[in-house]
Amino acid sequence: TSKISGLLVAPGEEFSTVAALGEITEEAGFVKEYVIQQDRTVKELGGGLCQVATTLFRMAVDSGMPITERVNHKYVIPYYGPGLDATVYEPHPDFRFLNDTGNYILVQGTADSNEITFELYGTADGRTAQVSKPELSNPVPVPPQRNIMTPDLYVGEVKCETVTHTGITADVTYKVSYPDGSEKIQEFHSVYQPWPVVC
Repeated sequence: TSKISGLLVAPGEEFSTVAALGEITEEAGFVKEYVIQQDRTVKELGGGLCQVATTLFRMAVDSGMPITERVNHKYVIPYYGPGLDATVYEPHPDFRFLNDTGNYILVQGTADSNEITFELYGTADGRTAQVSKPELSNPVPVPPQRNIMTPDLYVGEVKCETVTHTGITADVTYKVSYPDGSEKIQEFHSVYQPWPVVC
């Protein structure tokens, strides 16, 4: 959050979360935390950055910014819910939005314990933003247990990640209305995979 807080986004500039974060290294202050990698959840440098990306995404849509890149997680993260999350992993997926206000905007952020807040400061131009509640469809049940061979355990030893997720599709409509009566509408279509017990 501290790497992003205080950034100025010029008129017409595209904000990139990946670019703002810089190199994801221990020297830069990052620690290992969980990331979704292919069909596993593993600890890796920069794990947890999706909380930053998701909070930036929600700040941007609340502010009426055009979203130019956003990818949902592989499965539903319970504390985000379906449809309004964003994931990042250098170099892609990235979370990006465009400053189309005609003026500079300032991104300010704070992190307190497990909570992040981002705010966007700029010149008000009368736009208003509406974000629909996610429309959910196509539920997919949790599949059978998945077993993955690994050289990291002793012969006969088994370790399991027991958190499971039902698959679901979520559709969100994002509408920005401008003082001249014009509107811009974006649709966010998110398909979340079911996630089994992985051993």
